[in-house]
Amino acid sequence: MTRLFFRFYLGVILILFVAWIIQAYVFRGTTEAANIGVIEDALGGAALSVRDDLIAGGIDNRGETLQRVQTRFAYPVSLVKRSERPMPDSMRDRMDRGEAVMFWGMIDANLPDSDLLVELGPLPKFAGPSQRDVLLGLGSVFLLVAGAIAILMRPIAIQLRTVERAALAIAEGDLSARIDEVKRKRGLPIVGAFNTMADRVERLLRSQKELLQAVSHELRTPLARIKFATELVRSAPDESTRQQRLDAIDHATDNLDDLVGELLHYTRYDEECSQPARDHVLIDELVSESIAVYAPLHGAIAFQGVDPSPPIEIVTYRAGLSRAIGNLVSNAGKYAKSQVIVDAVIEQGTVSIIVDDDGDGIAESDRGLVFEPFQRLSGNSPQSDSPPGSGLGLALVRRICRRLHGEVTVSASPLGGARFQIRLPTDSV
Repeated sequence: MTRLFFRFYLGVILILFVAWIIQAYVFRGTTEAANIGVIEDALGGAALSVRDDLIAGGIDNRGETLQRVQTRFAYPVSLVKRSERPMPDSMRDRMDRGEAVMFWGMIDANLPDSDLLVELGPLPKFAGPSQRDVLLGLGSVFLLVAGAIAILMRPIAIQLRTVERAALAIAEGDLSARIDEVKRKRGLPIVGAFNTMADRVERLLRSQKELLQAVSHELRTPLARIKFATELVRSAPDESTRQQRLDAIDHATDNLDDLVGELLHYTRYDEECSQPARDHVLIDELVSESIAVYAPLHGAIAFQGVDPSPPIEIVTYRAGLSRAIGNLVSNAGKYAKSQVIVDAVIEQGTVSIIVDDDGDGIAESDRGLVFEPFQRLSGNSPQSDSPPGSGLGLALVRRICRRLHGEVTVSASPLGGARFQIRLPTDSV
């Protein structure tokens, strides 16, 4: 990260330096060149006039003529050897053609038939900045901008280095690494986004780790049954016994298939994933569909569905809510003694879907566990030897509700069993 900012800073400095060079070139190539041309036009005639006076006075009287001419000018007038002025060939050619040129702040003209030059100057300084002043001014601006950029970039570089250190710590396995809260308040929005991302990654990895451990445990039971039943098939004394043991293998295989299916659904409905497309949904239709699916599986249980007036319609994720209601109806059917009632109401800013059964209910101390993966309870007692289900149904309901920005709770039912209640925000109505 430091190298990145260093390269960026050097790039900015290089751009400013090039701009400085271009500005100096433009000043020298345009402003100064134009000024020199104006000076030569204005004062070249004076140099040529002095030359003519020296020619007219003769070689023997050059000294007297030069003194007399000097009285007409406020700046020095002299004769110098051409060798003392190392001019470019283009200037020498112009003087040979009878022109006056400006060189080193002086006006020079060629004196015919000699190696001398008539020179006026040094000339008075013109008002305004010189090339040196302009270059120094631009250089000062360059240094000021470079310093300002360094000062402005320093807090950004510090914040990004902090982000880099936290990212490297997470990459090395420290999932608890975060950016300091004080620095977060004073820093860039990326700091807050990074901490949010790190929190989510830590939660997801912890959840996946816990789920993997639980899955490993849960898969052993049906696999052990299948292995044991397979060994028994080999030693079956007759065809009837062999068929019974094969049926046991089929049953264990079905349980294993159900468990894998529930796992797929559980991982699919991550509440922190992007929201799916929503549709207009009638609650009574979803309840009726769930009862139609699960009631035949529990013939001794009477199911009573929703009959709201007017019907309750919400805009939500249909498939997810349908599965949540179906899991609650299926769960109630497994534990009910004779009756399951499903109702839906709008109250206190929420849409509530309530599933009651007349089973043994859930002990208050166990109500916080029923929504955890693979926590299976049987009535008011802890897990029995063979509780029904995979232990993921209610965990899936909670995950779906969170994804829909709602919640699911469990309490005692007026029927004597358990009451499960889904609450969704009314802003989806």
